[in-house]
Amino acid sequence: AGALQTDQPKVLLLEINGAIAPASQEYLSRGLKAAAQGEFDLVILQLNTPGGSVDSMTSMAEGMRASTVPVVVYVSPRGAMAASAGTIITLAGHAAAMAPETAIGAASPVGAQGEDLPTTEQAKVTNAMKALVRTYAERRGPEAVELAEETVESARAATASEALAAGLVDFIASDLDDLLAQLDGSTVELASGP
Repeated sequence: AGALQTDQPKVLLLEINGAIAPASQEYLSRGLKAAAQGEFDLVILQLNTPGGSVDSMTSMAEGMRASTVPVVVYVSPRGAMAASAGTIITLAGHAAAMAPETAIGAASPVGAQGEDLPTTEQAKVTNAMKALVRTYAERRGPEAVELAEETVESARAATASEALAAGLVDFIASDLDDLLAQLDGSTVELASGP
């Protein structure tokens, strides 16, 4: 007997709960590779992070943008946040969603121990981060770019409904079933095309 043919999409769920670090980067990298090899239709990255390493964040964002399988970042559960580096990771997804009562933003760069950076370094890192958020938010329109830049420039944080209103995220979804229902029929832009 062969495998049953089913209309259900094959979804790989990855979860990152905690600081963004080399281990999170490795976990995501392995997950994306498994998704590509396993012919998954979709990867959902459930994210709840206060932020973390800029290097790990950058590699994770690059990995998602290069993924052959669409990646949806879902800030969840209720009470979760995608703060600091988590903001960039959320924006790097091919689609982004937030659960109700979640937050995104507060992405102003700080040192490894949370300390303020020296003035020149602060300016350099802030401008680099703003360019990065602009790059990822551009396809979402001017309001999204403005909000994304404010998360870096003035550590602004936004609620799920504020992020949705600005176009920074695509959906507010109460749970994974709701997210999948809303994603059904939507198109995302991969490096290879829609």
